[in-house]
Amino acid sequence: MLEKFYAIKKKYDKLMTGRYGVFDTLNKDMLILWVVIGVLNLFIRSLLIRIVSPVLIVLVVLRLLSTNEVKRSMENRKYLSFREKCVEFFQIQIKRIKEYKTHRYYKCKNCSAYVRVPAKKGKHTLDCPKCGKEFDVKIL
Repeated sequence: MLEKFYAIKKKYDKLMTGRYGVFDTLNKDMLILWVVIGVLNLFIRSLLIRIVSPVLIVLVVLRLLSTNEVKRSMENRKYLSFREKCVEFFQIQIKRIKEYKTHRYYKCKNCSAYVRVPAKKGKHTLDCPKCGKEFDVKIL
């Protein structure tokens, strides 16, 4: 029994030699999405879900078996950058909702940075913390 296990492990090691074979963040998130889509498929019967589900699992397997490690790691880095921006955006939105009664957030027209201002009625001149440009806002 143990000999069969070692033979299978040896074949697997031979197959994976020189391949990417890493469960990086992109692969993990695609697998999580695959599971979520599979659960959704139980409740919502859709042709789109039936097409996307196998495509995701094929992409994960192809990334694992790819011999171009540099390209796969670059894909993962780009995905991590995109994911970080999404997480930051939603954290800001949650913070804005929690602080709605006490503060307002305004976007700088020059650099798109957010400026947090106490919710006091009237006209205010704000300094952008990122670019230093001044702009006026009116709080009702």
